[in-house]
Amino acid sequence: MFSAVRWTAHGVLLDLLSTALAVGIAGVAVTRPRLLAAPGWALPLRRLQSGHVGDYVAWLLVGVTLLGALALPGVLG
Repeated sequence: MFSAVRWTAHGVLLDLLSTALAVGIAGVAVTRPRLLAAPGWALPLRRLQSGHVGDYVAWLLVGVTLLGALALPGVLG
């Protein structure tokens, strides 16, 4: 029913690579924030998110609705 979990060299290398990339991107974000800053065309989108809890709820509902609309043809067909 359940198979034993095995570590492979390939899996371990991918895990280490993912961790190194995450640490590298975080380091760049801390030391050079302008390098990863949002481009100028994204400023109107940033104004839509003020950081209030209601904004997070609204964007969550927008995302769930969009995902539901995209999945609906697969569910019905």
